[in-house]
Amino acid sequence: MNLGQMMMAIGAIVMLGVLILNTNSTIYQTNDIMYTSEFGVTAISLSTSLVEEAMGKMFDKVVADTDAAALIDSTLLTLPGSLGPEAGEGYRGYPPLSGNRDFDDIDDFNNLKICYHSEVPADADATPGYIQVTVPGIRAKYYVTCTVTYVNPPNLDAAYAVRQTWHKKITVFVTSPSATGITGVKPDTLAYPAIMSYWN
Repeated sequence: MNLGQMMMAIGAIVMLGVLILNTNSTIYQTNDIMYTSEFGVTAISLSTSLVEEAMGKMFDKVVADTDAAALIDSTLLTLPGSLGPEAGEGYRGYPPLSGNRDFDDIDDFNNLKICYHSEVPADADATPGYIQVTVPGIRAKYYVTCTVTYVNPPNLDAAYAVRQTWHKKITVFVTSPSATGITGVKPDTLAYPAIMSYWN
């Protein structure tokens, strides 16, 4: 083998090495994008289903009890500092066999915390303060928290703690230790807000 053939063989090996490194990098980036997309879709699905469930409830306990005076006087609604489940209520009757009633109005979702996890034993570790829900086929843990506040129409982004209004805002936050944000920071949090208004 002469010098020219040796140089061509070395060049071919170098080109093959560069091609293999680029292929591995592309596969890694594709997997990263795929997992990020999967986490995003799952987080949106969890938050959307929780918001839809909350929106299917009554506006307020007083409205649920059909107190005629409360239907025209917002000061009779639940106080801003008392938003949350009433005594004897739990999310879908949680904890099991407790005899708790399910939530009956949107503000019961205030301070709700749920941990969705897979059937993998390592994921089943209890997270203090969170309702544990096992979801077959889910590939990561998702921590879901809800806040419910009154809002005033000029500024629907800010909680209105001064008094009751005819508008409540539920915000569902979804975090997964496996999800990264655009900046690469872990974990990324999805915030999903929705407004429920009562018109009489």
